[in-house]
Amino acid sequence: MMADLSVPRRLLAWSAPAALALAATVPAAPALAAPADRHPTPAVVGPVDRDLDGDGVPDLVTVGGTAGLGSGVWSATGLTSRRTGVGTGRVHTPAGNIGLSGNGVGGTNSPTEFDGAQVITGSFFGGDRQDFLAYYPGGPAAGYASIIRGAGDGTMLTPYLSGNQASVFSDQLVDDNGNAPLQVANAYGADGVNPEYPDLISVTGDAVNGHRLVYHPSFPMPGGYLFRVALADATPTGGTDWQNWTIASTETATGVAMYLRNAATGDLFLWTGVTLVDNGDGTGSLTRTQYHVASNWNTATTITTISVADVNADGVPDLWAVRPDGTVRAYLVSGLSAGGPATVRATRVQHLL
Repeated sequence: MMADLSVPRRLLAWSAPAALALAATVPAAPALAAPADRHPTPAVVGPVDRDLDGDGVPDLVTVGGTAGLGSGVWSATGLTSRRTGVGTGRVHTPAGNIGLSGNGVGGTNSPTEFDGAQVITGSFFGGDRQDFLAYYPGGPAAGYASIIRGAGDGTMLTPYLSGNQASVFSDQLVDDNGNAPLQVANAYGADGVNPEYPDLISVTGDAVNGHRLVYHPSFPMPGGYLFRVALADATPTGGTDWQNWTIASTETATGVAMYLRNAATGDLFLWTGVTLVDNGDGTGSLTRTQYHVASNWNTATTITTISVADVNADGVPDLWAVRPDGTVRAYLVSGLSAGGPATVRATRVQHLL
């Protein structure tokens, strides 16, 4: 039987070790001048998810501390087609380490503070810039996250300066059995509430009580994840083995989309139009449209980061896959069909450094 992950609708105790002892509420940062353009800016309509530098093209972010990338957070801006002005899936190299000052709470102001973290992007401070959430699934900071304000030019603001960092403490995300999520993804405004502050969705559980998807609604403040909704949804293949699936999300003009990958089988699925149905008792489910994108996608291959965005602006989410050796490849997806696999076009491998 699955553990009940519901909690009363009340503020949780936000005690935490000194390493992450900053308050989740932070004063607003002063207004910043717009960063200078580093390459021509194509005309775009509305914000583009994962566009870190404001040029209308999604950018890549991955965490370091692997065989091919040093410690920190690495960012590579997306390349555009000279003919169409939209993203190609290729990125500018070498990538830049935007995490040199640490996560703002580790005490060392060192890029090693990101080792073991999962880094996702979103407007976590409620503005129109992309910010950075570093989540720690294991180690001494298991269950914690540090949110760092984005500068709007593809980099982070100095995280240890006032107003640039907010903490998510472990008791905000762990389940009733004390399990920290295995992974988190941006759920944007899939619940229709407080859309200016992104929600989170996680894979949480243990071998005894099982694993499941859990939805973490936002409160209108940076790091304000006060409640959770245990989701009844089965895996894309109808199972309960959520620990075997990796999730990665984006937001397009048609709503929230999420890729789901089983590394052992190579199955790759896409959920579009993801919307939360909250039962009001700490349980719920997701409505979505499911597509089986591929049956043998990077089977048994270790991938450090799966980043999702509509890279080429065709309305279908695409993927970047970063490997531990510091290489990245984009996969451009088209031809979605309810009846079978889609068309997945792999770009050439790039070395980020």
